[in-house]
Amino acid sequence: VFCLFYIYYKTPYFDLISVDIDGNSTYSDEYIMEKSGIETERKIFDIDRLKIKENLEKEVYIESVRVIYELPNKIFLDITERVDKYQIFFNNEYIIVDRNGIVLRTDIEKLELLTIESYADVVYNIGDNIHFEGIENNEKIFDSIEYLNNEYGSETIISLKIDLNNSFLFETQYGTTVRIDLSEDTDYQIVFAMKIINERLNNNLTVASGLIDFTKGDSPVYIEDFKMEDY
Repeated sequence: VFCLFYIYYKTPYFDLISVDIDGNSTYSDEYIMEKSGIETERKIFDIDRLKIKENLEKEVYIESVRVIYELPNKIFLDITERVDKYQIFFNNEYIIVDRNGIVLRTDIEKLELLTIESYADVVYNIGDNIHFEGIENNEKIFDSIEYLNNEYGSETIISLKIDLNNSFLFETQYGTTVRIDLSEDTDYQIVFAMKIINERLNNNLTVASGLIDFTKGDSPVYIEDFKMEDY
């Protein structure tokens, strides 16, 4: 015990000499070090890993941090960053969010991101979840949009809109708009809507300018000559 005490406190063997950082592309190493609060030349076990984690996860683009002691005298920071995923167009600005709807920043210019227009009022603070008035669960919106993007792609789904009364709209390349009820199984509604479009195409029925509406009851309603500007 005496030897361990002596080595730890009376020699520089456990003095922190360096910090290795991985996963950061938004922030520089110097910025990470400043915000972490890490002081070099302190004893490595005197450095509070939880405090470092809390300090860094306050930064908007940092989703999570693993703080690892690398004995005898180094610390490794493994950073997972948030990534720009969607841009919400509302009130003549673009609100940039990650895959979970965390607001990262705003811009007046349209970026090369998937665009979602909002008819619902939007409330947000940088670093917090975006909030759409009348939408009960933001997670269902982004899960549904991710499903649409993965299953059908941007060539098939040409526009996305947050609607009123807990619903959202997407327009297809065929000219058909689909209104989804967010209080029900959204994946099922999406698949059902695409099936309706395919069946109408196979039967030489019109699909352009049509609306498939899942918010009118237990079964979807097909409305011809739907015009978004009149909606």
